[in-house]
Amino acid sequence: MVTGDTWQSLSDRVIAVVRSQVRRVRRRLAGSGDPFEVFLTSEALAINQARQDHLASLELDLNGKTVLEVGAGIGLHTKFFEDRECSVLCTDGRPENVAELLRRYPHRRAQVLDLDEVGDLSALGMFDVVYCYGLLYHLSRPEQALQALARVCREMILLETCVTPGEEVALHPEAEDAWNPNQASSGLGCRPTRPWVMAMLKKHFGHAYISATQPRHPDFDLTWAQPISKPLHRAVFVGAKAPLANAHLRPALMMQQVHDLAATTRG
Repeated sequence: MVTGDTWQSLSDRVIAVVRSQVRRVRRRLAGSGDPFEVFLTSEALAINQARQDHLASLELDLNGKTVLEVGAGIGLHTKFFEDRECSVLCTDGRPENVAELLRRYPHRRAQVLDLDEVGDLSALGMFDVVYCYGLLYHLSRPEQALQALARVCREMILLETCVTPGEEVALHPEAEDAWNPNQASSGLGCRPTRPWVMAMLKKHFGHAYISATQPRHPDFDLTWAQPISKPLHRAVFVGAKAPLANAHLRPALMMQQVHDLAATTRG
């Protein structure tokens, strides 16, 4: 269990790291032609494509839904839902990201939403689907965020996150670079285990699933009993308010996964 003292210690360490890097970071940002370049690198675009190809392969009923997109960044994922005639509210915790999103896509609805700071989301309304890809591990209070999202979700949450391999239910707080527009704005994120994610989805949504397949990208592990040693491990989950009869989802964790068939066919 993570105690208050542990969180305070981690917060103090994060603040110290951020302060020590301020001058270096300012020089780096000043020298960059595009402060949002982190979203537009070939690596970032490749993993986004792999994520959305995989999401399409799950054959979920997503057409014409109302969608709350959290951690939208500069809006590169939203077209997936627009192509399916969904009504989407894009949100991100950083005002500069939301401003850039609206500059690029002025037709979209978007607003600032910091899930580490806001607990009651009822003012946003109700949504059929919550899209939470690439955000959970940037939050310092991920369970509170899931609880808040569950209260405004009618059907399901689509969740992709970095995880820590392991069979225990554990959160694993992680310091991040607060200056980076693609990292935790608070400077403190987490790398939960897969059992933690499943437990929290079941607790707050009622039903929890992991995808039987994984996106075709090196960050997404296929073997969990003896995972490859690498910086990032990722997995895809679905939390649902009612049981889902879907051949691509499993209600229990799998130690062995495969790449999605659509990606295998393309590859």
